[in-house]
Amino acid sequence: MHVTVCALMVSSDDLYLMTDDLRLETFLLVGTDTGVGKTVFSGLFARYLMDAGVGVRAVKPFCSGGMEDVEFLKAAQRGLGQAEVNFWYSEEPISPAAAELRLGQAVDFEGCIAWIQQKGTEAGVLLVEGVGGLLAPLAKGKTVASLGQAIGAQLIVVAPNRVGVINQVLLTIEAATERGLEVACVVLMGQKEPDASSLDNASLLRDFLPVLAGFKGVFEFPWLGLGADDPGQIGVNVKKAEKVLAKFLEACKLRGPSGSGVSVQPSG
Repeated sequence: MHVTVCALMVSSDDLYLMTDDLRLETFLLVGTDTGVGKTVFSGLFARYLMDAGVGVRAVKPFCSGGMEDVEFLKAAQRGLGQAEVNFWYSEEPISPAAAELRLGQAVDFEGCIAWIQQKGTEAGVLLVEGVGGLLAPLAKGKTVASLGQAIGAQLIVVAPNRVGVINQVLLTIEAATERGLEVACVVLMGQKEPDASSLDNASLLRDFLPVLAGFKGVFEFPWLGLGADDPGQIGVNVKKAEKVLAKFLEACKLRGPSGSGVSVQPSG
């Protein structure tokens, strides 16, 4: 998808108009399980991109069992409304497809796709957070993978940096590539009490991953403490994770609202 942008450029000598093609970069964040840190990464990266001058929107279309994740993404984007971040919500902590089965109310999957695509017109980078893993069910015959296919997203695979993660990540990537999905990167989330495997997991993944078109790398995200998901600590935590966020921004070569390169500035 391409959007033509007309940017007003001002210099000390003259004033002129410049048009540039701005490619919408859409990323779908998928976990190797639920509760692995997708929301924390999505929210902090969104704030980091905002501070770097990159037009971004982070959304969580499907959410259940509590609004904490939605509130975090709202705060990360400096107070967006719920309707700007979330499409479907259930008080019960179950998947959308399970809610559909239990309540007999169809999930509007196509409506969700249209909603996501509309959000993509509002920014140059769109971060879409899935639910659970790649094959988590969203509606009848539809999974998180189906969502990625429908919106043409690159995948960011988020996983806990602990023993067992190599198998989990490789299985997720195998399932993704079999469905024609492009994998952008793997993010290993630091743990409160890292086990012995955490020292080698990133290197082993780099060795065992197949050759993937467009793959940007394996990134290790630091443990940010028990307040990592505290909306009031977003600015502080962006600073803590600034080095890895900068590496990811550079690897993805994300561009600013006018299509020009951006200079990275720390979060305030």
